[in-house]
Amino acid sequence: MLTQYQLLLQANPPSRCQPELGYRLYSSLLEEAPLSFARQVHEDGVSPVSQFVSRTEDGLLLWTINLLGECSQKALGPVLEQKPDYLVRKDGTSWTVMRRWIHEIPDVEHLFEHAYSCNGRHQLTFVTATAFKSRGQYQNLPTPRLILQSLMKKWNGCFPQCPIEDEDGQGLDTMALGLSCTRFQLRDRLYSIKGNGIPGFCGTLCLQNRLSGFHRQLADVLLLFSSYAGVGIKTTLGMGGVRHTFLP
Repeated sequence: MLTQYQLLLQANPPSRCQPELGYRLYSSLLEEAPLSFARQVHEDGVSPVSQFVSRTEDGLLLWTINLLGECSQKALGPVLEQKPDYLVRKDGTSWTVMRRWIHEIPDVEHLFEHAYSCNGRHQLTFVTATAFKSRGQYQNLPTPRLILQSLMKKWNGCFPQCPIEDEDGQGLDTMALGLSCTRFQLRDRLYSIKGNGIPGFCGTLCLQNRLSGFHRQLADVLLLFSSYAGVGIKTTLGMGGVRHTFLP
């Protein structure tokens, strides 16, 4: 199960909306969760939560929280559906929930059904700073392989009953070679966590899926999955927030 919550928030007193606010709001949310869940989030290899913030045209804050699986839904779903406000302790700002939207994907089959009829053209909008890490080094330029590798890892953590098995990496290589970049508009962006700036990028990237058969279906559904799981590192803390769009 995947559940996406979008909360429209207003600050009291008025406060600036910075992408790093996602990290502080998440801390406030986690205070309401069972202690066992909070420990699990920090100990497991793949977190069952991704979240990020963005600004609406009228200046309000839109907080998107994705719960990846029944465990996170049970722990955080009731809080997100009922809690009226979130206190950011660092600056004493209370963020009041003005409106809520909830979207559910009950199982893997529904994801495949949603991706099945697309024509293979995808746009990924990286809303918050996105980065990858390999061999201890930050990689702050996206490639199809880095994107798919990140999404496959998140998929296997989210859907252990339906894993993507690719021990030798050949399936990943095949899918990456079958995705071509048709357009991009990216810029560098730092993400600040506890005073440390993590180098990354944000912007848009358009990909054309030129694969066939099951590899094509799997690449399409993984790219669709990006709007729930996020891409890259520290998606639980507000990085790697993605909006996915099927292009005509």
